[in-house]
Amino acid sequence: MTGLYAAVRGLHLASLMVLFGSALLLLRLRRAVPELALESTHLRRVRFAAIGLALLTAPAWLALAALQMAGDGALLSEALRLTLTGTLFGQMLAARMAILVLLAIALALGRQTALCLLAGAALATVSVTSHAAAASPAHFAAIGIAGDALHLWCGGLWLGGLVVLAAIVAQRPEAPRLSKAVSLFADWAMIAVALLALTGLVDAAIIVLGGEGSAARLYLGVLAAKLVLVLAMIALALTNHFRLLPRLARAEARAAFAGNVAWELGLGAAAVLLAGLLGLLPPTL
Repeated sequence: MTGLYAAVRGLHLASLMVLFGSALLLLRLRRAVPELALESTHLRRVRFAAIGLALLTAPAWLALAALQMAGDGALLSEALRLTLTGTLFGQMLAARMAILVLLAIALALGRQTALCLLAGAALATVSVTSHAAAASPAHFAAIGIAGDALHLWCGGLWLGGLVVLAAIVAQRPEAPRLSKAVSLFADWAMIAVALLALTGLVDAAIIVLGGEGSAARLYLGVLAAKLVLVLAMIALALTNHFRLLPRLARAEARAAFAGNVAWELGLGAAAVLLAGLLGLLPPTL
């Protein structure tokens, strides 16, 4: 059941990150390159799929958590009630489900600012019950929560921004100011990557060093695999920025760029799924 639990958790995180990052980049493009800030039909479908996935995985996450709590012979209905009302995890999940309803309304109305703020708030509710929050010293849980939330926001900016970028390149490959839109994303992504790496290291230190006992090998192995995926994404991003962006007016460069963006999205999705698994594994033994 751990694999299913990790997949549900990872897909839930990925959907929220896509919604947050896509809304944030569209807001930035609206100011700098307004002709490329329009939401295409394909992008709209992807974002509605993301909100649908978030709405489906939220109750699934609750049910799986209740199953873990229930144990043999316990009633699932009673475990669901106790998980939802008697734990901080359940309370945060209930708050997130309410936010998801507002997210769906904001997406239907095309309210990018509201969508960005609501998706960011939804991600923050995940951080409240994260390993980083639990491992923080007494009275300093806010540090762990803030660091983990920033980590999720930066990852969302990168992943959701890539979704928007892929849609723009597919729909408007010969747009006169395509390189400006790509450059805008690259500038923001550089900052996001730096903060992503920093907050990831801080979170890992808090989680591993803040727990009792020695670090669990499985946890460290999954963490290392996630780091490898992130490093591969960084390598592709650097190739896009320094090698392909200056030649984006050429068709072959645009094709290579689109391929790299697709690879970045795949690696990013895999990294988020591993993050879903990390949230379930004991960091120390």
